[in-house]
Amino acid sequence: MQTTTSKNTHFRYLLTALLIPVLTLIGSANAAQKYSPNDVYAGVEYANSLIDRILTANGVTEINIPVSREAGAKPMHVYELHVSALTELYAYALEEERRPPPLAVSTPITYTPTDVYYLTQLVINNLEEVYRDSGGYIDFSMNSHSGKSPADVYQELFELYYRLNLLNGKSKVSPNEVYSHIFRAKEDLQFSLLTLSKHLADSDEIKKRLLVTAIYGMHPDGSTMTPLEAGKKPGDVIAKSITIRGKLNLLRKRNKLPEIPRPKLEEFGAAKPIDAFLQTQFIIAELNLLKIPMDISSTTNSAKAVSGKTPSDVYQEMKHIEYMIDRLIQAL
Repeated sequence: MQTTTSKNTHFRYLLTALLIPVLTLIGSANAAQKYSPNDVYAGVEYANSLIDRILTANGVTEINIPVSREAGAKPMHVYELHVSALTELYAYALEEERRPPPLAVSTPITYTPTDVYYLTQLVINNLEEVYRDSGGYIDFSMNSHSGKSPADVYQELFELYYRLNLLNGKSKVSPNEVYSHIFRAKEDLQFSLLTLSKHLADSDEIKKRLLVTAIYGMHPDGSTMTPLEAGKKPGDVIAKSITIRGKLNLLRKRNKLPEIPRPKLEEFGAAKPIDAFLQTQFIIAELNLLKIPMDISSTTNSAKAVSGKTPSDVYQEMKHIEYMIDRLIQAL
């Protein structure tokens, strides 16, 4: 694995790569300009209008809009979903042999609406190019809004992400996509545990072993995680993710951070993979924010395409994440 120093260098490189195109896009905008959730909402709503027209031109007219149950979404969650939205746009550009947008990275930063606004502008600029290149004429503009919260933005962005999946020819979010993102979260937590073990004093050998063995799904006493359980459904995955988020809240409380409200399982009804996908985005965002008080500066890996995955595979990775969080709670 990379050292913390190399991770920091990699982070600075990626952040620079992201900021250069952003600064180009905003042109002569004042560097001190701050934006609110109202501005972000207006931008995402406008992006939805653009992609609606693009999808209609491609013959996609019937869209079952998903619903977010996340009333407590914060800027960090909106940022993380933007990262995934830009990844979808990147994949579309490569498939269509277009110039792809810059890819954003998931980092341990306390995000603000202004940070999110810049990512929204990247999405908008890319979709405007696609729309114009397909013969579209932009005869509409952004609406003005007031009183919008990050949770309002999150729902609008969730709709945009779903439409971007349709643009890439995916009729729905599959367990493969959910797995690729929960695997990102697992890798991130594994590196965090390894980093924390190196921060401990040599006299804390027991704690070091507790952390390192958890990375591999093992305990110093020789026991291991339970094996994969067949037959799991998206609802089981969501139930496990809600449990994980409760334990992440415990870690937040220990680090004097406010708890993040969780939806109730019964709110989901007949859960679908896209609902489980949204939970992965929350877990990734919250793991990143918890790195700050733990003095960990690593970025989260990008999602890698997989195939043949089922909700049971996703559930198993969730179990490993919970296993590591339990060990983290025990060791700290």
